[in-house]
Amino acid sequence: MASPTFRRKTDMTRSATTTWDDDCAFDTALAGATSGRMLDNGAASGIVAGTRIATAMGWRPVEAIAAGDMVMTFDSGLRPVADVKRTQLWLGHGRCPDHRKPLAVPVGALGNKTPMLLLPEQNMMVESDMAEAIYGDPFAVIPASALEGYRGIDRITPHRPIDVIVLEFEEEEIVYANGSGMVHCGSVNSHRLEALFDDDAGPNYETLSLEMARSIVAGLIDEDLTAHAYAAE
Repeated sequence: MASPTFRRKTDMTRSATTTWDDDCAFDTALAGATSGRMLDNGAASGIVAGTRIATAMGWRPVEAIAAGDMVMTFDSGLRPVADVKRTQLWLGHGRCPDHRKPLAVPVGALGNKTPMLLLPEQNMMVESDMAEAIYGDPFAVIPASALEGYRGIDRITPHRPIDVIVLEFEEEEIVYANGSGMVHCGSVNSHRLEALFDDDAGPNYETLSLEMARSIVAGLIDEDLTAHAYAAE
C-alpha cells in the first residue's frame, strides 16, 4: 500500500480548529434535512447532514438522498438505497455529552476533499498495512472514535443540533463520502435471524473492537511518520 502524503499533525489540527470554529463554515456543514421519518432516539452513528455521497447522479448531500436512489458502493458498484432514517445526534437535555461529540476531519485526513464531521460510533473503512499483516486484507472497518488524534482528527463541541441521516441497503455496503472517505452503511435485513445464515448475502463487514481499532490507527500514524522520515532524507 502506498503511504499517504504526510502532513504534520499540528497543521491538520489547526486546519480542523479553524474550520469548525468558523460559525458560517460549521453551519454550512450542518445544514440538514427538514423532512422525513425520525427515529425515536438520537444516534451516535449515521452520516451528518451536509456530507456529500457518491451517487449515480454525482456527488449529492446525504440529506437529499431518498429510498430507491442509486449510490456508488465499494464492493458492489451502484446499489439502490433501501431505506432512509433521520434523527439528530443529541436529543437529550443540556449539552451534548463528551462521548457523543462528533469528530472534525480535516481535508485529506481520510481522503476527503472537504472537511467533514463523523459521529463517534459511525463505522469507517480504512486501508492499513497492519490490517493486511494481521487479517490478510488491507481494508478494515473501525469505529470513528478510534480515529481521534490521527492526522488532526479531533472531537468538537456542537453549537447547534446536528441532523443525522442513516442510509440502509438490502445488504451492508461501504459508500464514498466527500471524496475517498469510506463510510459503512447497514442492511435493512440485519434484524432478520435468517440473514445471519444466508450464504448468498452480500458483503459482511466485521467491525473491529475499539482496542484493536486503536492499534490499527496507531499503525497508520507510524506509516505517516515513516513516510515523512523518508521524504526528509
